[in-house]
Amino acid sequence: MRDRKIAFIICVNDVEYYKECIRYIQDLYVPEGYEIEVLGVQDAESTVQAYNEGMHASDAKYKVYLQQNTFVINQYFIQDALEVFRQNENIGMLGVVGNTKIPDSNKKPKWNVGKILEYDGRCIRDTDYLKQPDAGAYGLVEAVDDVLIMTQHDIEWDEVASKDGVAYYIAQSAAMRKRGYQVVIPYQKQAWCYHDCGVREQEPEKRNEAINLRKLLVRYMELHAYEELCQIVEVQRENWGADTQLREIMNLVEIYTLEEMSETGIHSEWFYLQTWEQMYTYYMQVHWSLIRLGFGKEDERIAEVRDLVESGKVSRDAIRKVANISLVETSNVFQYFWKQKAESPMVSVCVPVYNGVSFVRETIDSILKQTYQNLELLVVDDCSSDESREIIKSYKDSRVKPIFLEESGNVCRASNIAFSKAAGKYIALIGHDDIWKEDKLEKQVAFMEEHPSMGACFTWTDFIDENFNIVNYDYYGLYLSMNADNKSADHWLSSMVLNTANWACAPSACIRKDVLERVGYYRYGLLQLQDYELWLRILCETSIYVLQEKLTLYRRFKKKGKNLSSPSQDVQNGEHHEMQWILESVINGMPDERFITVFKERLRKKDATSHKEILCEKAFLLWGIGCCFAEKNFIELLEDETCREILEKEYMFTLNDFYKMNKKGMYFDYSFYPLLREEKDENQYQ
Repeated sequence: MRDRKIAFIICVNDVEYYKECIRYIQDLYVPEGYEIEVLGVQDAESTVQAYNEGMHASDAKYKVYLQQNTFVINQYFIQDALEVFRQNENIGMLGVVGNTKIPDSNKKPKWNVGKILEYDGRCIRDTDYLKQPDAGAYGLVEAVDDVLIMTQHDIEWDEVASKDGVAYYIAQSAAMRKRGYQVVIPYQKQAWCYHDCGVREQEPEKRNEAINLRKLLVRYMELHAYEELCQIVEVQRENWGADTQLREIMNLVEIYTLEEMSETGIHSEWFYLQTWEQMYTYYMQVHWSLIRLGFGKEDERIAEVRDLVESGKVSRDAIRKVANISLVETSNVFQYFWKQKAESPMVSVCVPVYNGVSFVRETIDSILKQTYQNLELLVVDDCSSDESREIIKSYKDSRVKPIFLEESGNVCRASNIAFSKAAGKYIALIGHDDIWKEDKLEKQVAFMEEHPSMGACFTWTDFIDENFNIVNYDYYGLYLSMNADNKSADHWLSSMVLNTANWACAPSACIRKDVLERVGYYRYGLLQLQDYELWLRILCETSIYVLQEKLTLYRRFKKKGKNLSSPSQDVQNGEHHEMQWILESVINGMPDERFITVFKERLRKKDATSHKEILCEKAFLLWGIGCCFAEKNFIELLEDETCREILEKEYMFTLNDFYKMNKKGMYFDYSFYPLLREEKDENQYQ
């Protein structure tokens, strides 16, 4: 064995991925006195067979078993890995992701240690749940994933265990430990590997469904039937499907839609190619090139992509979308393809403050440090009783425009005062304890300027606690909803009303001032759901877009009672009461044609067209989503002779049916709130 030699052994069944993998190996720093070799094993019956073949073909002491779609992005990987092995000759194997305890041998473990970037066709997967060893150290595990495995002791890979259904990397980890060697995960300051994994293991039935749908969409792509594609993908957006190319088609359809709405209206060249193979190859080359650019790697294809953009053959919409879903952070890509114009529109940043002494300085600093400098900062202090005002006054930057209220109101009043004084073309919102990444506004303004019909632009969000720790998994349901996929305005309206759920993080918003002037500001009477109600009004007026990059840090406090929306009976009551009014206001205020378009799948009478038929549909919809104002709608309908006739003849709904329906419980009734019922019972005797 040659002690100063490292062999990279790769099982190859996709030559293009193999070539891409090699690019990253060629980037690696090789310590003085060491040499590397790359063994690509093709035509093997299995990964295990390929790895055994490569192991026997090399005299290197150190062997790196690598998936062809794994890109080693840590330039100093060899040096860092060798340092781990030098610490302990008894370490037999290291990986980048592993598990401290192996479950049933027939099941793949949910990895709980390590660090990795994994692209699944939709975005970079969340791996915040993975724990890491302490800095400079390594942690013992029972098994490692097969993304990357490095060894300093050779052990034959077990083909029998693999054929018996045991994952080969789990079997190899067990074999190492059985020989007395340790299996470890090293500390990674930044992830060592990027795994272009696409959709990983899924249930066969779901995978087959997704493959069949992909075949249908491929046919539409080749026919250039993009209008039909947009309609199908709009429905499928809720379920990304267990097929990587299906997801890539959905990405392409979103790019096509964005290009339609852009100021140029020019479509990328790949939409005119005749076969899906040509389109997909083109798309993947852009995808891989942007990953290289994102990680600061040299690549001749990057300049080629820029030439394509400058010649109009690839749109900036395509670059933005592909970069956002392929990378966690896109600053390198943005700086390469976008140049800030000499004359940029002003952004008015509105910051309501109330007793924000602990965080308001961090918030203001994150705004003033924006790469986008043409902004004004309207800081409205809502009569704070702490030292917030002193902190605000300490800023000498002319862009900071403090407004000190002498009587405390609420966040809606403070925000509305800022809105009314805003001079910018765009208005951006942020709470006094939230944080922006430095290029958040620059990226949003660039998008909005390129898409004049878009009324607002949001970003994805990381949740942080009072100590700046990422706590996404502590609020996972809310976190997922605030890192949403893009939909049409009609689809957003439908899902927000039917699911009675907010999806957008207010501190991430950037809104056109003229749109806000048309739809109106926050409702003073709302305290819990003012954002949700405003987004609904904006969607009734225009379209919105979500930049799928985490450019906003949204603060949530671990200390009980610190969050405005912390669970309590009073908060729940307020939310329910506000939701009732919002639903009634939005649905009853919606023009007939828009109502039919938005809620066409929920219409009881699919061919309803007359105004009075739509009034009936609105009443049924309100009742179906649990809105107490539905009773008012029905009572008014039943007073109208024509409406009574429509209800009876077209909907088979009589007065007796209404009486029966009105006796059924709804979620706002006391019967659904034991605590409220007890409180009522106690109070009635006082």
